[in-house]
Amino acid sequence: MRVLKYLVLMIVVLNLVLMSIPLSFAQEKPLLSQYNLKDYERTTKAKIKKFGEAPILADLVKEGKLPPVEKRLPEEPLVVIPVEEVGQYGGTARVVSERPKRSGDGYQLVIGLEPILRIARDGKTIVPNLARSWKLSKDGKTLTLYLRKGIKWSDGEPFTADDILFYWEDVVLNDELTPVKPSMWSPGGKVMTVEKIDNYTVNLKFSTPYPLAPLCLTRYEASEGFFFLPKHYFQQFHIKYTPKEKIEATAKKLGFNTWYQLFLQKVDSMQGVLIGEPDIPTLRSFVIEKRGPDSATYIRNPYFWKLDTAGNQLPYIDRAYITEVANAEVANMKAMSGEVDFAASYTRADYYPVYKENASKGKMRVFMYQTTFGSEVAFQVNQTYGDPVLRKIFQDKRFRIALSLGINRDEINQLFFYGMGQPRQTTVIPQSRYYEESFAKAYIEYNPQEANRLLDEMGLKRGSDGYRLRPDGKRLEITLEYTPADTPFRGPIAELAQHWWDTLGVKMAIKENTAELHSTRASGNQIQIGLWTADKCTDVLFPLQPMWFVPYNTGWETIWAPLWARWYTSGGSAGEEPPKEAKRLLDLWERLKSTTIEAERTRIGKEILKSHAQNLWTIGTVGLTPKPILVKENVRNIPEEGVWGWDFYYGVHYNPEQFFFKQK
Repeated sequence: MRVLKYLVLMIVVLNLVLMSIPLSFAQEKPLLSQYNLKDYERTTKAKIKKFGEAPILADLVKEGKLPPVEKRLPEEPLVVIPVEEVGQYGGTARVVSERPKRSGDGYQLVIGLEPILRIARDGKTIVPNLARSWKLSKDGKTLTLYLRKGIKWSDGEPFTADDILFYWEDVVLNDELTPVKPSMWSPGGKVMTVEKIDNYTVNLKFSTPYPLAPLCLTRYEASEGFFFLPKHYFQQFHIKYTPKEKIEATAKKLGFNTWYQLFLQKVDSMQGVLIGEPDIPTLRSFVIEKRGPDSATYIRNPYFWKLDTAGNQLPYIDRAYITEVANAEVANMKAMSGEVDFAASYTRADYYPVYKENASKGKMRVFMYQTTFGSEVAFQVNQTYGDPVLRKIFQDKRFRIALSLGINRDEINQLFFYGMGQPRQTTVIPQSRYYEESFAKAYIEYNPQEANRLLDEMGLKRGSDGYRLRPDGKRLEITLEYTPADTPFRGPIAELAQHWWDTLGVKMAIKENTAELHSTRASGNQIQIGLWTADKCTDVLFPLQPMWFVPYNTGWETIWAPLWARWYTSGGSAGEEPPKEAKRLLDLWERLKSTTIEAERTRIGKEILKSHAQNLWTIGTVGLTPKPILVKENVRNIPEEGVWGWDFYYGVHYNPEQFFFKQK
C-alpha cells in the first residue's frame, strides 16, 4: 500500500513537472536582434570569451597592416543574433541598384545604415546600436545618449561625441550648409541644442517634451551624414578649421563655385552607395573599395563593431559588388537568370509565378514578405483645390465615401496580388498598437448602389449622356494625376478606378506625370485627385509622419490638403486656414508628439485614425500586399518570412551583416 501511494505521488509530481515545462518556456522572452555584450551574456547565460575574425583580416594582422581584432573592437561590442545559425566567412555578394544613392539592393540588402539606435526585428522594440543606452528625462525635454566606447571609423580613428557636435554645430547650425533646419529635430518649432558631457555622453535638449526622440534616433536622420560626421576627415573641407581660400581653391579645381558646395558633395558621397568615395570613413559594415562608371565594389570594414553569438566579428561576407541598372525590368531579368545573390527592391507581386518558374534555373529561393503598406495605392481627393465648385464637392465626405464604395477591392487583390493582399482602407497595419479593425474596414465594401445614392443625395444629377453634373450645370469632370514611382501598380489600379467611377457617372481622366512635373503640380495645389503608396503605417513612422491622416506635409506625396499643410508649416502666414476637424487633427498630433504617457499616445493615435475612417481623407484600396524576395540557395540567415518596407529600411531590418554564403 505504501509503495502504491509512493508511485501515485511520483506520477502526480512528474505530471506537474511536465505541465510546468511549456509554461516556463512560454514565459521566456524571445531574443531580439541585437544586444550589448553584457546584456547578451546576462540574458542567455552564455559567455563570449574570445573574438574571431575573417581570414583576410587575420592575414593583414599577421602582416602588421592591422591591429589584432581585440584592438579594433569597442570596449563592449554589440552582439547580433543570427537568424538561423552562426555563419561562415567569405564570398562576394552581387546585387543591383537602379539609383546611385540610398536605393536598391546595395543599400537595402548589403550596405545598410547604422543609426544611433535601431528597431529590432520584432518591428517595435528600440534597441541599442551606436549608443549602448539612452535616458529620457521625466519632463521629456532632455535625452541623454551614452555612446559605445571604443567604436572606430573604418580608417581606425575613434567615433566620439565630437563627431555629433561637429555635425550639429558646424553643419546644421551653419546657414550656408543648412539653410533649412531639420524639422525632426525641431519639436515645437525650435531647433534642439546638443550638449557634450564627455567624449561618450551627449545631451539632446528640446524646448518642449519630445518622448518620440528615441524613435527618431532609429531613422536615417540619426545616421552618418545626417546626425554625425567623421570630424577628423571633414574638417579639412570646413572653413572653421581650414582657411577658406585653401578650400575654395580645391573646390574650383573640382568644378565647384564655393567651399560649401564641395563640403556638401562630400557629405552626399558619404550618404550614397554607387557614388561613394574610398577615402571617406564609414561606420557601416562595408567600406567602398573602388568605383566604376556604373558599379561599385565594397569590402568589409575591418573596424566594424558588431559580433555574432560566437564572438566572430561581422560581417561574414567579404565583398559586395553593386551594379547600376537602367530600370526595374533589367533588375528583374538579372534576378531571374541568377546573376545576383539577393533581389527585392524591384521585384513585383504579379511576377511571382515567373519567379517560381525560373527559381531552379537561377538557383534562387523565393520568399513572400508582407509589405508595410497601409494601402498599395491610396487615392487623395484635394480638399483645397482652387476651383470653388469642385472644392465644395471634394470637401463633402459623401463624395469621398461614394468613390470608396465604388472600388472593387477584391478584383484588385486577385488581379495584382493573387488574393494575398487585404482589401482595406488606408490605416496602420494590424501589428500596430494604434490599429482597430473598424478603421481598416471603413467603407471598403463594393456597393455601387449606395455610392449612387450618396451622389444623388448630394444633388449631382446625371446629364443626358449619363455623366453627373456639377451644381453650376457643367459636366463633373475630374483629372487624376500620378507618377509611376515605388510600385508598378499605380497606373493599372488607377485605370480600374476610372472604369468603376465612370459607371457612377463621374467622368475621370488619367494623366501620368514625370516625377519633376508631379512634384511641381502637387506643391502648387494644381492636382484634383492624386495617388500615392500609403506607407508609414507602422508604430515606427505613424507617430512621426502621419501624412495620410493629418494635414501637415507639404511634400509631393501628399496631395489631399496642400494649402492646409502650408498654413500649418508657416504658422498661419501662408496657405489656407483648415476647418475645425482638420485643425483638431493637427492639435491631436501635437499632443501625441509631446505626451510622455504611452497609453495616452496610443489613445490619441487611435483618435486620429478614427477621424480618418469617418472622413476618408485618403481612399485606400488593397494593403498588406506580398513582396517577393529572391535569394540564392546558398545564402543563409535571411528570414523566410518577414516584413518589407521603408518603415524598417527594407532588408536592413534583418541585419544584413549576418547574411552569409553556406559552404558545402
